[in-house]
Amino acid sequence: MATTSAPPRRFLGRCLTAAATTALAVGVLGAAPTPAEAATEQVTATNSTLTITTAGWGHGRGMSQYGAQAAAKQGLSYSKILGFYYPGTKLESLGKNDTVRVWITADTDNKLHVYPATGLRVRDSAGKTFTLPTGKNYTKWRISRSGSKRVLYYRDAKGKYRKYTNSKFKLDPKRVWYFDNTKTGTVKLYLASGNRTYRGSLALRFYGSGARTVNNVSMENYLRSVVPSEMPASWNAEALKAQTVAARTYAARYRANLGGKQVYDICNTAACQVYKGTMTEYSASDAAVKATEGKVLTYDKKYAWTEFSSSNGGYSVKGSYAYIKAQEDPYDASTNQVWSTPVKTSTIEKKYTKIGTLKSITLERDGKGRWGGRVTQVTLTGTKGTQKVSGTSFKSALGLRETLMTISGGLATNSGNYTRWQADFGGSKGALLGVPAGTEQVRSGGLYAPFEGGALWWSKATGSHRLSAAANAAYLQAGGPEKSGLGFPKTDEYAFTKKIVDDFTPATRVDFEVGMILCKANAKAATDCLVSLG
Repeated sequence: MATTSAPPRRFLGRCLTAAATTALAVGVLGAAPTPAEAATEQVTATNSTLTITTAGWGHGRGMSQYGAQAAAKQGLSYSKILGFYYPGTKLESLGKNDTVRVWITADTDNKLHVYPATGLRVRDSAGKTFTLPTGKNYTKWRISRSGSKRVLYYRDAKGKYRKYTNSKFKLDPKRVWYFDNTKTGTVKLYLASGNRTYRGSLALRFYGSGARTVNNVSMENYLRSVVPSEMPASWNAEALKAQTVAARTYAARYRANLGGKQVYDICNTAACQVYKGTMTEYSASDAAVKATEGKVLTYDKKYAWTEFSSSNGGYSVKGSYAYIKAQEDPYDASTNQVWSTPVKTSTIEKKYTKIGTLKSITLERDGKGRWGGRVTQVTLTGTKGTQKVSGTSFKSALGLRETLMTISGGLATNSGNYTRWQADFGGSKGALLGVPAGTEQVRSGGLYAPFEGGALWWSKATGSHRLSAAANAAYLQAGGPEKSGLGFPKTDEYAFTKKIVDDFTPATRVDFEVGMILCKANAKAATDCLVSLG
């Protein structure tokens, strides 16, 4: 079959421009609009369920961990990765034998409990030491605060705590006391939430009228726990090295910011950096620590503030320093860290009771990144009134991952299209369809669901089937199920190698209840497709 003069069968779809194709293919929201186009976006709540899709996870400043992994897989060294995420910084040496004081925040009873072990001792800040006895009558050791002094207790075999007395025990009770172990280099800490073992020493540091447990540990041993707690140890070695340098620099800068004015240099949670002691040490991350020993990033002769987060969604966020830039991140973007969540309009109405029944949502953006950037303000319009909230507040209220988001009228979770999208196409992370790009619509007794990468069409007779963006644009231009004469698709779009039309080999094909749509391989627009009835 050739496309010379009047074809024996009707062919359509060869006159749309690319711009018109995009508009038809994606419906309400548009596919990956430019920042200027997406400065303001309004979504009408036509269904009882909205689909909210977010990209990235975390604050988005500095290094993207998923981006670092993707960059490493593409062959970038750790120094190149760091140079991309912290432009203008210098890779320098912190020096060996550096120590850091880590506040163990889970220990909240103002006491320090550790388990007995051969080599365990207690020492004070003046250097006096005492090796603690072992045996069945010593089941736990504890340092407690009594006014301005420290007191040592042991727990006996019956579980009762007793004050320890020994003529040779002469530590200064007004100085800081530490537990350490000369044989193992580790101390096992009792915690109500679960015991953990730490390298270095554990001290009870007075703080106000209470006390805090602080782990004094070498920087390199500290990183042996931090790096695999912040990034999977199974990831690429260069990504792990980049994470190590970022974590080392962050700890050094955090300590410098506090300037020794606290009893600790850094905490052990995600508020600082996650640190869990020896339980998270792995050989691969240990190797990254060793390979970058002492390496830090500096800027203007100061430690850089090397913020990092899981994913920036393909566009980083500007921070407080020149080297924390808002920029496109092709490495992170390649990992497609997107998640779609169905949210009932009733859930939003319960969060924002002043609006009444939700009618529409207007999103204002910063113009930087996917969908036109992160949402800075959300305007909720309902039957009773309008309420404006920040993008961050909206995210928190609904438990979303990021303010880099888009909202569509949604797919009902019991929809045949929704089921196929999740089960067969990988949901929002799937490469063929991606995220919803508009409201699922009733068409000719069936359902049409537009996505960034194409569409799903469902009818009771045919089920749910996928069209690419180009094939979908051609189908819509031809009139869809109402006017094209094709009916609904009865197959997903599939590879087609038989030569039936010039320049359409190889091609893709969708079979309909009547006829087909044939598209060139890698078709970009409706102009690359032919519609045939017959």
